[in-house]
Amino acid sequence: MPKTRLTLAYFPETFRGMMATKDICKGDDIVRVPEHLLVTASKAKQDIIIACGSPAANISAKIDMCRLSEHQILTYWLYTEHKRGKDSNWTCYLNSLPRDFTSVPLFVLSGESPGSKLSASTDGTRWVLNHLPHSVCRKVSEQQSRLFRDWSRTRLYVSAAGTYTVDDWRCYVWAWLAVNTRCIHLGQQSIASRDTIALAPFLDLLNHSKDASVTTYFDLVKRQFVIKTLTPYKRGREVFISYGPHDNCFMLAEYGFVLADNPFQALEMDHYVNVWVETARSKLQPARPGRSATVQPSDIDDMIHTLKQHGLWGDFALSFDDSDIPYRLHAALQLLIMAVTHPQQGLQRVSSKRVIAQWERWRRGEPVEINDLNTDYAIRNWVRATCQTVADAAAAAIDDIRTSGYAQQMKQRYPVDDFLAHCVCVLWEEISSIAKSFLKQKISACDDLYD
Repeated sequence: MPKTRLTLAYFPETFRGMMATKDICKGDDIVRVPEHLLVTASKAKQDIIIACGSPAANISAKIDMCRLSEHQILTYWLYTEHKRGKDSNWTCYLNSLPRDFTSVPLFVLSGESPGSKLSASTDGTRWVLNHLPHSVCRKVSEQQSRLFRDWSRTRLYVSAAGTYTVDDWRCYVWAWLAVNTRCIHLGQQSIASRDTIALAPFLDLLNHSKDASVTTYFDLVKRQFVIKTLTPYKRGREVFISYGPHDNCFMLAEYGFVLADNPFQALEMDHYVNVWVETARSKLQPARPGRSATVQPSDIDDMIHTLKQHGLWGDFALSFDDSDIPYRLHAALQLLIMAVTHPQQGLQRVSSKRVIAQWERWRRGEPVEINDLNTDYAIRNWVRATCQTVADAAAAAIDDIRTSGYAQQMKQRYPVDDFLAHCVCVLWEEISSIAKSFLKQKISACDDLYD
């Protein structure tokens, strides 16, 4: 067993967690996991080889030849151990893992059969997909693509090496999520095999808190993975670690929960920028004879390419900490607004080359020829209109979740996990608060500039 001052306990707010068996001071080790208890990809490969009973060198060579990632190997190992059931040497560890991940959107939307796209074939899955914020949908769609890629590549290895077959999609989804939600990062120069991630029995029972502060490292002398707390705990209290500085969209997609008053909460704007750009692109007209200077649909691609070159495309967000429109979003809108704003809105259409040249001057803090006041007004007007759209969508989603998502008469039609529905509602409330904050305190306050 790992050396620790913790024991498993039940807590009303976090359910299963780890409780301090004695007072823990700042700087104390809360757990030390010996290297032999860490399940790394290197150890998992050895287990797979032994379980197969085939020539070790042959299978090991084929594994290396296929170059499965550490995550893929650990998922396959967990899949095979689960399939072995009582014959597995890791039964105690398997029993400590969740039987399902019903609060994780990917588990709900990954479908009953393999596929690279999210599945919404039942009333319950359609309800979840229709109520998730755009930013969460994007993250879960990316997860589904990785999940299917890992499934396909692992099956290719299985076919080559002649080991346990991988034919149970739902079991593979469970194993993939168990690794994704529970693996730890070992850091550089840790263990001899140079593995960078591992499954750590016992340690993965520690819950996350925004107030927790810890340091982790691999003790090269004692050959142990160590978690040291910078937060003191009294005997009988739950002990937490930090999963990292993540917003609630990330927390829901990756771990299946959200935090109240998350200090990293943010309103992602990528979806709204992309929709706006694509709508504007569809309205732009091809050049006519003698009008070659007019911005064309293809010119928007040049502008986006320019933004990418400067590392300013995507990852747009608003947060409570912003006193004004964040520079990243402002810079993108500053460049694109001239191309997608109609003349009747006060801005003159100009060539994309001129727009890019003027934007480069603006970025360097130099004077620009294009009316900067009108451009700034258009940018703020866009943010105001978008925040209003977001606030309206959030209000509709919250009302629907509260009036139907939790209603007893709807549960038979929409068999959605109550905790997942709660998390989605919290997300929309958070999104609404940020959007309204920009409408009332930040964007509106700037209207005086144009009075």
